[in-house]
Amino acid sequence: MCRLSGRTANMTRLLSHRFDRYKHCRSIKPSSINQSHIKMSCDGVTYEDAYSSTSGRRKRSCTNRFPLTLALLALVSCWPEAAGLDPKFDPSTRMRLVLVPADATVGSVIYRLRASDEEFEYPLQFELVGDASSSTVQIETLPCTKFNSICQANVILTRRLEPGRYYDFQVSVKDTKGGMSVQSCSITATNFTTPHDIIFPHKAGIIMVPEDAKKGTELDYVLSNKNPLFQKPVYLELWGSPLFGIRQKFISPETAEGTIFLLGQLDFEKQAMYHLTVLANDAYAEPGQDTRNIAGLEVVVIVEDVQDVPPVFTVAPPVTRLPAGLIPGDKVLQVHAEDGDKGVPREIRYGLVSEGNPFTSFFDINETSGEISLLRPLDDILALTHAGDPVLLTVIAEEVKVSRDEPPAMATTVQLAFFLPERSNSPPYFENDHYVARLEENAAPGTVLAFTDPYTPRVMDDDAGKNGVFSLTLLGNNGTFEISPNVAEGHANFVVRVRDNTRLDYETATYVHFQILAQELGPATNLSTLVNVTVYLADVNDNAPVFEQNDYIVDLPENMTAGTRVVQVHATDVDTAGLGGRVRYTQILGPHNTSLNLDPASGVVTVAINNHGFDREAMPEYHLYVEARDDDGIGNRAQVPLVIRLIDVNDETPTFEKSLYEFILAADLRNFTVPAFIHATDGDAEAPNNEVRYELIYGNYENKFFLHPITGELKLNAPLVPRSGAQSTVGGLRRRRRQAVGGVPPNLASTAITSQQQQQQQKESDVFVLTARAFDLGVPVRYSTATIRVYPPESRTRTVTFIVPGSDPDRKKVQDTLADITGGRVIIQEVRPYRTGDGGIPTDLIGGGGGGSGAGTERSVVIATILYDADSVVDIAKIQQRLSINGTVTNIISQEERSAILYKAENRVLFWLLIFLAILLALGILTLLLCCICPRCPLNATNRSPNGWDGEKPGQQRIDRPIPVPSRRIGSTEDGATLAKAH
Repeated sequence: MCRLSGRTANMTRLLSHRFDRYKHCRSIKPSSINQSHIKMSCDGVTYEDAYSSTSGRRKRSCTNRFPLTLALLALVSCWPEAAGLDPKFDPSTRMRLVLVPADATVGSVIYRLRASDEEFEYPLQFELVGDASSSTVQIETLPCTKFNSICQANVILTRRLEPGRYYDFQVSVKDTKGGMSVQSCSITATNFTTPHDIIFPHKAGIIMVPEDAKKGTELDYVLSNKNPLFQKPVYLELWGSPLFGIRQKFISPETAEGTIFLLGQLDFEKQAMYHLTVLANDAYAEPGQDTRNIAGLEVVVIVEDVQDVPPVFTVAPPVTRLPAGLIPGDKVLQVHAEDGDKGVPREIRYGLVSEGNPFTSFFDINETSGEISLLRPLDDILALTHAGDPVLLTVIAEEVKVSRDEPPAMATTVQLAFFLPERSNSPPYFENDHYVARLEENAAPGTVLAFTDPYTPRVMDDDAGKNGVFSLTLLGNNGTFEISPNVAEGHANFVVRVRDNTRLDYETATYVHFQILAQELGPATNLSTLVNVTVYLADVNDNAPVFEQNDYIVDLPENMTAGTRVVQVHATDVDTAGLGGRVRYTQILGPHNTSLNLDPASGVVTVAINNHGFDREAMPEYHLYVEARDDDGIGNRAQVPLVIRLIDVNDETPTFEKSLYEFILAADLRNFTVPAFIHATDGDAEAPNNEVRYELIYGNYENKFFLHPITGELKLNAPLVPRSGAQSTVGGLRRRRRQAVGGVPPNLASTAITSQQQQQQQKESDVFVLTARAFDLGVPVRYSTATIRVYPPESRTRTVTFIVPGSDPDRKKVQDTLADITGGRVIIQEVRPYRTGDGGIPTDLIGGGGGGSGAGTERSVVIATILYDADSVVDIAKIQQRLSINGTVTNIISQEERSAILYKAENRVLFWLLIFLAILLALGILTLLLCCICPRCPLNATNRSPNGWDGEKPGQQRIDRPIPVPSRRIGSTEDGATLAKAH
């Protein structure tokens, strides 16, 4: 069977999905598609429909894909790596049939292809399928990176097209992982002339640019019109050189302007002419005669030379040896220089630079030809020079400026060396025939070799002048030493210094041997002398101890005792024993290093104490280092890793999370109110020492309960029979009978037991007390026990859901607080964050729910079981004390909720008060209007007395009417709640 990789399985599922949908392809009609090549897409799957070139019949691969799909599924299922998605051609550049005017020039771009890859496996490579040499076109892939959304290629015409003839070819596009797509293309030539003036209303033909033009200089511009059949505008590109660029802007919806500007510095001497091509994408094309999506325009840039390069010497030998028979007037040599500006070169004039050179007066130079000749005898020059020293001349070549408007003339100089004729000489010689020195190994670079008596580091040459000049060189040295001076004349005291101390190792070789070569530098001689030098090395303590192993790894039980042998390490030192080669083991570094002993002589590591601290449960392995030092423990040091891997032993006892577990039976006595789990953990690090099992050891006398040995879940083997009622009565009679038999009369025993004790005994008789044991699987077996109390489903046991403020409250404090509030015994079953509508709890009971995100609105849901007994008491003072101790809340609601409730209550009272005042104000205004209109009203001005008092009319009585006040029901729940909230 083949094993499918993840990518192969995905590809198999994809092919299966496409196979299920292949029937959709049968409904596609190819009548509206080019008959030479048909490509259809069915739900993202591409199928091709083409005509056979031999039979003329059309082959539909869509309808015949059933066997092929099965073959592909079988191949992909066993293929080692499934291929990714293939690249796709841009549908707008299919080249089904491209019309090209017959006057299209060879080498021009006639079409632009585009393709993309969904997996961005760029760059994509475009190629012709088949024999490219016989094709009419060639494909040029344009630069493309992973940051491009598409990749492009130019279709370039390679030969003239014949009108009316069709040219068919295929183009493929490949990604970097081998994915490939192929499309068939066809072009034909039309009897049409390309309208260049319409495509490019303004052309940039030949552009003249001086070579010193600045970057950013605008050279010329072109105009291009867009294709009237396309909505998108024309886009201009410039190809040919990175020194030029094009900046595009749209001067109208139909026309774009491209400004050609300079991007880099031009140099006439490097390149004087550039051939550029402006490509216009989606440029104007005559409908029905030309369907190309690109047009090209050739632009020529000619660089004008500027006088910016000085003259260049083409003939100027740097060293010339003068012959012995040279006389004044003889030609020594001839130099030649040319203007570096090749466009319009200037004439050159030559001369000798005399400043600071005493030998200029001994020579002459022709200013036009550059010929140098001798003016004075050679003996005069020899009298002024040292033996072997060259005569230096500086020749200048300067341009000739013939016009005032020309740039300044430029000049170039070159230095020539002339060596005078040689004289007869003798070889140099050393003061001693050999030399011996002593040196400590690893001497620092720059240390001087000390040649003591009778050795004198001196070399001499009896020749005068240049024949007495010699060089000093070391042979067979391998770069260990260096000598100075390197060149001397007549005599010199030489000094040999350390250059590289790599070979100065006493442990490798006790001495170093090399030679000193003294050789004359005369032009006609190579006389030389050799002398041997031996350097004896002195041993020093320069090597650190080396351990026999790269690291020491040991396996030990974690309960090892004092005296246990851990490991023995061993190190050696290559230095001489009397000079630090004696090794001592000095210390152990790392955790619990004080729990180990290290023998300094033998390297034996042992456990020092029983309480060593190495615990497998704390760390599986301990990494320490053992240190060794030479020179009897005070010299060079070395360290080696010591890894102690601990073997786990069963030294941890399983521990229950709680010593007492309490569960309540459901009403049907078949299960518990909540899942009953007990849990214990073992601190050992590895199995089977830390694997815990559970069992019931006491209390399960009638095998009523079952404790799962692995999960610790307590279940019922069968529904329980109530132990109260008749059974309790019978049990009481049996107990009384046993008491009578024991010598106590039944009537006296029954009178001695009060009713409260009877209730307590009945309650205790309904509670099952079990003892569970948790033990591990290690050797020896360790265990611990816990008590399980199973309560009956009586009415005094309740499961209550509480909403408490805050998130993740303290379970102990919440349990104590709820016990004080309820007066019973509280067992918390679950604590979780509160969410709006959680557990069917109405949100109006808690002030809008706890779904807010702020800290003041966070609440938690606490599900607890309340156990009541006969003497349950609720102490209000204790509740207040408990709430004040917690200090966070004083009620079921928080302080923020209380403030919100009071604020809402105050707003409600204020609203009704404003309504009442508005009604009173309206009644007052209405009363004043009526009084002003009514002539009998006492407030009317016509009824007032002249002294300003109202006249009292006889027979009228003053009636005081009370102001109507809205009635309020005494004892109304709504009013009481409103007043309570208001206060």
